[in-house]
Amino acid sequence: MNLPKIDIIIPAYKAQNTILRTLSSIACQEIVDDIEVTIVNDCDGGDYQKFVDMFSPFMSVREIKMESNGGPGDARQFGLDNTTNPLVTFIDADDTFAGAFALKVLRMQLFAEPTNACCFGQFVEDQRIAYIPHPNDTVWMFGKLYKRDFIKKYEIHFLPGSRANEDNGFNMLCKLCSNEQEKIKFIPDVIYYWHFKEDSITRINNAQYSYDQSFVGYTENMIYAIKEAEKRVPFNGSIMQQKVAILCNLYEYYIETEERDKRFIEQNWNSCLKYYKEIYREIKEKITDKVFSEVYNDVMRNCYMGNKLMGIIPRIGIKEFLEELEKQTVQSKSCIKAKEEQEN
Repeated sequence: MNLPKIDIIIPAYKAQNTILRTLSSIACQEIVDDIEVTIVNDCDGGDYQKFVDMFSPFMSVREIKMESNGGPGDARQFGLDNTTNPLVTFIDADDTFAGAFALKVLRMQLFAEPTNACCFGQFVEDQRIAYIPHPNDTVWMFGKLYKRDFIKKYEIHFLPGSRANEDNGFNMLCKLCSNEQEKIKFIPDVIYYWHFKEDSITRINNAQYSYDQSFVGYTENMIYAIKEAEKRVPFNGSIMQQKVAILCNLYEYYIETEERDKRFIEQNWNSCLKYYKEIYREIKEKITDKVFSEVYNDVMRNCYMGNKLMGIIPRIGIKEFLEELEKQTVQSKSCIKAKEEQEN
């Protein structure tokens, strides 16, 4: 059975010290003849030509350059816009695929049923002191294979200019556009290794990224994914439930911020307020207590099981959280109205 070719897109910024390992893991793929690799140079001041020359005898590989630095989301989108194969996957320039059969397994599983639009494999994260498995993940780009037709049909793209949680926004839009005829298939096979990097943006400055850029990026990308999904699949009932889940996630992230990095309390509260105003407030009366409780309990249970809230006693409960968001929304509307009346 002849299966379609795969584009592998590698966003690269100052990755000259790690990309050799990444390209080596691609070159050893059993289906290497069905792979085309595109290194997207995110305007890092150097180039990757020596790596292209090194690997060209073994596989199809090229470098394309961004005109200005845009971050991994913009780089991935640039790669997506400048490739044409029917299948697409992404790998970061400091990671590797998990063995020679990783992409073969991913592609075979994608085409195991004609209704599959994407196939999401498992990836393993190296944290030096432990190896953390990530099954059934819908956040990271790691270990995932997409049909280009599905991406094009629903105009799924990365939020322009976003430098945090842009992968989450892309995958959330995939999730909300999927349906019974265009499914996301999850497989237990380990496809991808997320390697430890001491100076990774997610680890430097005592994981400041988690409570700073990541929080704001998550909010922006979830607002983007929800609004875009409503344009593309307006009758998808799961969008409503997802709106609640995101609100509950923001609550959990916020109480983490209060405990672990108080510098970003105001900034992250404003992100919660933005989501409440733009997405949640219009549906709050439509959500039954039963549905809200089920979604909230599911979100919080996963957080406690993952030790995210270990040792944290929330200062504010979810009800008080919602009441304060509503109060500040009403106050801001009143201030805007009063200002407009004064100007008139």
